[in-house]
Amino acid sequence: MRSFNVFLFLTIIYACTTVNGVYFQNNQISDWWTNTIIYQVYPRSFKDSNNDDIGDLRGMYIYLYESLIIKLKKTKMKTSFYLFYAFSGIIQKLDHFVDLGIETLWIGPFLKSPMDDMGYDVEDFYMIDPVFGTMDDFEELVREMKKRNLKLITELIPNHSSYECEWFQKSIKREGKYADYYVWRNASNQDEVMQNSSIKPIPPNNWLSVFGGTGWSWNDDRKQFYLHKFNVKQVDFNFRNPDVHKEFLDIIEFWMGKGVVGFRIDALRQLYESDLFLDEPCLTEGDPLCSVIFGCLNHTYTMDQPETIEIIKEWREFIDNYTRSNNIPMSSILNTESYSAINILMQYYGNSTRDGAHVPFNFGLLLADRNNIVESIEEHIKEWLDNMPDYQIENHDNPRVPTKFDPETVPLFTALKLSLPGIDVTYYGSEIGMDDTYVRPDQRQDPNNAGGIRVDESRDYERCPMQWDSSINAGFTEEKKPWLPVNPNYYKVNVEDQKKIPTSNYNFYKKMSQLRKTNTLMNGDLQTYNITKSIYILKRSLMEHESYIVVMNFGSETEKVILTNAVNNLQEKLYVYLGSENSGYSTGDIVSTVSSPENPLTLRPQSVVVLTNKYIAS
Repeated sequence: MRSFNVFLFLTIIYACTTVNGVYFQNNQISDWWTNTIIYQVYPRSFKDSNNDDIGDLRGMYIYLYESLIIKLKKTKMKTSFYLFYAFSGIIQKLDHFVDLGIETLWIGPFLKSPMDDMGYDVEDFYMIDPVFGTMDDFEELVREMKKRNLKLITELIPNHSSYECEWFQKSIKREGKYADYYVWRNASNQDEVMQNSSIKPIPPNNWLSVFGGTGWSWNDDRKQFYLHKFNVKQVDFNFRNPDVHKEFLDIIEFWMGKGVVGFRIDALRQLYESDLFLDEPCLTEGDPLCSVIFGCLNHTYTMDQPETIEIIKEWREFIDNYTRSNNIPMSSILNTESYSAINILMQYYGNSTRDGAHVPFNFGLLLADRNNIVESIEEHIKEWLDNMPDYQIENHDNPRVPTKFDPETVPLFTALKLSLPGIDVTYYGSEIGMDDTYVRPDQRQDPNNAGGIRVDESRDYERCPMQWDSSINAGFTEEKKPWLPVNPNYYKVNVEDQKKIPTSNYNFYKKMSQLRKTNTLMNGDLQTYNITKSIYILKRSLMEHESYIVVMNFGSETEKVILTNAVNNLQEKLYVYLGSENSGYSTGDIVSTVSSPENPLTLRPQSVVVLTNKYIAS
C-alpha cells in the first residue's frame, strides 16, 4: 500500500497559488501511465476495413494495403502468400500512433451489442461484436500493438447491460442467480395492478433517465419495473448482489488475460443507487420539469453513492493482484468517467489506507468558458494540479475544439495540454484539427434523437468518420456511404495532406509530442502566468536542462508580450522551438524577453509560440 496514496499519480506533487498563476513542483515519474498520451479511438468512426460503412478493429491496422492485395492478385500469386504478406505488414494505422508519439490507445466499446447506444449497451461482455471483427482480430491487434510498445485500454461498462443480454432475459423469468441480477421494483400501485390488468402501473419513485423521462420501465412478463438510468434498453445491474460483483471481476480478468492493461470505467457515478428508493428532491421546489428533465433533480439517491467508492477500491486491488500474480512487467490502470465535483472524484481515487482508481478523468477543460478563457483554464489547471493532473478537451460526448472555440485555436490547446504535467487524453482527429460535422435529422444515429426533450442534443456531430486523406469518404471507407457523414472539409483537413505540410496541425501535434518526452516536460516544474485576459503562459523548467515557455494568445487582437514583466529568471533572448502556422514565427527565430525594439515578441490573435533558452538552428 502506498503511504502517499493521495499523490499516487506522481511520486510527489506540490502545487501552490502564486500572485498570477500556479507553481507545480514535480519529482520523478513513478509509473508508465503518469505522463502518457492516451489516444481515444471511437471504433465505429476510425477506419472501415471491409467497406460495410462502419469502422472496425482490423481497420486500426489496415490502411491502404487493400491495393497491395489487389496487385498481388493480378500477378496470380498464391492466396496464402498475399494474405500472409498483407497481415504481417498491415501496420499503417498503428504506425500512425507511433509517428505521433502516442503510447496508449483507449478503444471505445466494441463488445457484442444491438447498438441502441452505439455499443454502450452490451449484450455479451465476453464477445466482440461482429460489426467490429472477431476475437482473432482483437488478439492480432494486441500482438501488433505490443510490437510497437503500444498499450491498450478498453471500456468497462458496469452500470448496465443491453435489454437483449441473456442475463436480463433470464432475470425476467426469475431464473436462478439471475433473478436478482438487475434492479427490479414493484409498482407504487402493485396490488391494484395485480388485481386489474387494465390499471396502468405507476413507477416506484420519481427517478429519471439521463436521457429524459422516467428511469423505470414496466416489464409485463415479470410484473415489475426495471431501472434504467440511461436508455430504456440499458438495464441497470444490481451491484448489491454479490454474484454481480463476481461477474465483473471475471470480466476484468478475462480481458486482462487478452492483453488489456487498463479500463476506462463508463458511467461510474451511477453504479449504485440508494436501497431506500426514496424520491429525489427538485433543485427548485415546485418546478414542473422535475418530472421529465434529469438536470432538474438533485440526484442524492442515484449517483455517487458510498458503495461506488468502495467497489472501485475492490477492483483496483483485484487488478493489482492479477498483475503481480501473473508476473506482468507493467502495472495496469483504472480510469473513471464521472462529471462529479472534484471533491467527489478524489474519493474514487482512494485514501491513505486503500487505493482506488489510478485516474479519475478530468473534464474541466471540456467545460472551459470561451468568454473568460484564460481565467477558466487557470482555474481548472490549478484545481487538478492540487489533486491529480490529467487533461482532455474533446471526447465522444462533447464538441470538438474548432466548433466550441475556433479552428485557429487548435494549436493553442494542443500546446497547452501537451506541455502540462500528467496524462493527456487525445480524441481521434484532434491531431489534424477535425471539426464537428453537421448531421441532418434523417442521418442521425444517436439515441438522444429518438424524440422528446433532448431530440436536438445529438452527439453524432463529434463522432463522424476520421479523415485520412482526400479520396472519397476521406479514406474512411471506399464503397458505401459511411454510417455518419464525413465533414466536407476533408479535402484539406486530413492526415495524408497534413503530413506533407511542416506547419500543419498534424506536425505541430507531433513536435509537441516529441517535446513532451524531454526531461524538462516529463520531470520538470511548472509555473503558469495569466497576465491578461488573452495571454496565458506556461513555463517548464528543470535544473541543468533547457527551459520551455509556452506563450498563448487566446484573444482577437495582436498582443506585444514583454516576458520579463511576468516570468522570472529569463535571459534577454529566447529561441523559437515551435510556432503555430498563424504565429508568424519559425523554429530558430530569436525573440526578446525585455522591452526592446529589436525582436519583440508579438503574437497574432489565436496563435501560440513555444520558446526555449537553448539555441535551435533554423
